Amino acid sequence: MKMTDFGKMQIFYTDAAHTLVPVNDGVASANATLELTSDGIYFCRVNAEMPSGFDADCALILRPKCCADELEFMACEAYSLYWCRPAFGKKLSDVPKKTALLLIREGECYTCILPLCDSVFKTMMQGNENGFEFYMYSNCTGTREVRNQLAFLYSSGTDADALFGKCMRAAAELLGNGLRMREERYLPEMFEYLGWCSWDAFPAVEVDHAGLVTKAREFAEKNIPVKYAIIDDMWADCPHLNTIRTAEPGHRFEIMHQSKLRSFEGAPDRFPRGMHAAIADMKADGIPHIGVWFPTTGYWCGIAPNEEFYNEQKENLTVTESGRITVRPEEKEAYSYFSSICAKIRSWGADFVKIDNQGCHHLYRNVGEIGKTGRAMQNAIDSVCALEFGGALINCMGMPSECMFNRKSSAVCRCSGDFQPENREWFAKNILQCSYNGLWQGRYYVNDWDMWWTDDEQAAKNSLCHALSGGPIYVSDKVGRTRREVLMPLIFEDGRILRCDGSGAPSVDCLTSDPTVSGKPFKIRNTAGEAGLVAAFNIDKANASVSGSVSPTDAGLPAGKYAYYEYFTGENGILELGECIPLTLENNDIFRLYTFVPYKSNEPMLFGRTDKMVGVKAITGRIGCDISLYEGGAFGFISEAPARLYADGGEIKLERSGMMNIAHLDTEVKSIHIEVENEKY
Repeated sequence: MKMTDFGKMQIFYTDAAHTLVPVNDGVASANATLELTSDGIYFCRVNAEMPSGFDADCALILRPKCCADELEFMACEAYSLYWCRPAFGKKLSDVPKKTALLLIREGECYTCILPLCDSVFKTMMQGNENGFEFYMYSNCTGTREVRNQLAFLYSSGTDADALFGKCMRAAAELLGNGLRMREERYLPEMFEYLGWCSWDAFPAVEVDHAGLVTKAREFAEKNIPVKYAIIDDMWADCPHLNTIRTAEPGHRFEIMHQSKLRSFEGAPDRFPRGMHAAIADMKADGIPHIGVWFPTTGYWCGIAPNEEFYNEQKENLTVTESGRITVRPEEKEAYSYFSSICAKIRSWGADFVKIDNQGCHHLYRNVGEIGKTGRAMQNAIDSVCALEFGGALINCMGMPSECMFNRKSSAVCRCSGDFQPENREWFAKNILQCSYNGLWQGRYYVNDWDMWWTDDEQAAKNSLCHALSGGPIYVSDKVGRTRREVLMPLIFEDGRILRCDGSGAPSVDCLTSDPTVSGKPFKIRNTAGEAGLVAAFNIDKANASVSGSVSPTDAGLPAGKYAYYEYFTGENGILELGECIPLTLENNDIFRLYTFVPYKSNEPMLFGRTDKMVGVKAITGRIGCDISLYEGGAFGFISEAPARLYADGGEIKLERSGMMNIAHLDTEVKSIHIEVENEKY
């Protein structure tokens, strides 16, 4: 595919009959210009006029004159209003209708195409009979003119990882709205620790003061170091929710989405002493940080008219085309709305919030242009949460580009639909969704792979996913069902997560082929300091055996010689330059985790805690032969020659398995000294 061919675009608009008309017929005018950054990124800007107003759903179509043969693609498809998932294909005409990111592979070359949401228009992609096209819209029929609107950017290269990095950074710089990269955001300290969420623990309207306190006490009794809890949906004063108790099974979500918020207080029958009392009691029983969930819209069906919350907020509210009453999507009113809510939650003693339903801009059809409503809402949310909670916020249901490209400071963002307990089919969908969203949303945010259960049949696989996610870890077990032994490979004794450095994402060889039918292991990668980690799964849709290999380059490490350790089997050794490890996973319940550490001649290669999945994160420092640890435990290192390990002035016995030496240290041990035969390091 020729990069310059993108500049040869046909431009159409949608007329009153919703048919495509070339803009040169005199009714509408538009031009698209292609420019090039110093970093080799092409970007497209559009100027357009339509005296009668552009169509709200499809203002302009941009059709680049380009073609490609023998390709594979991965499209991040906006399959719902709130979430994206990967779709795969070999013909550009098969690009899904609502594509928010497209990666094309032709031989060894990759092309990344990223539609954008600027100050007015939002751009998406879809296939057509000749390839693909971009479509731009404002969600508002009143739009008559736009100037200098960014439509999309793209670039090509042979290094897919570097390509994503360049494109995402270029988008942030070109938009010029304060969008930051992941490494530029502050992750609040509490999210470095294990958490718990009430959502799947209390179905329907069972969440109440007593249940929350009972769960907090369970953690204390089981010595499970949960440091924060989220009081999730169903806590609020929404009277219609009570009909769930007598409704037919399966009507839970229907009733939720018919319910409106009466007052921003706890449901009086379930929180008779108020939300502040429930939060205080949870803290008294050992959970130091409590967060409260709420949706941008008040509740799922908005705000009840002429009731307490409505009367408090009416200057900040609007009525949508569907008749729903919700927050006005203008910065002043949105700031006032979120400020009053968050100040109240903080007055209850809460430490953070989870704000849901952020991708609700379809509700604002003909209320405001989507680029403007997106910026207003996200600016208000981030500004208020920075002031009230120091940025301690979990963004949820907010993957649409009008949300993703407009957050200035908050760090944590969900990257998948809801966890579905005890559902094997859900697991494969979720791991694909979260990991591929790590390729782009994960460049801006600390991706949150959602909650999970420790006693679910997928618990071991979910724990491995979260170990590689690089994001927060919180579970949603029901009362009495949390299993400490499942959690401890992920955390230290004080609850701190052994967290990877980046956002978990697929290895390069998995980027453009569908891992449910490829016959190969699906691999997720991340890094931890100088080490690289690769988790390998079998997600074959027929539960058939898959075969392939694993190598340090799968983890994004440069070519070279490495020592490796596999967490589940204990397999270990040294790989020469270019070597890889053959791998067969017989069925969907077989999975592996490999850690690769750079080879150092005549030096011990440190793997840290071999009883933790991301064990290298137990190492906090190293000067020569002296190594600092976060805490002691099963400490492992590979050495080619016999070695000795010392702690607290005495020698610690080493167990040797293959080339791995393991010392069993007391948890209080914070420093060790290693000597290899005839050498000191």
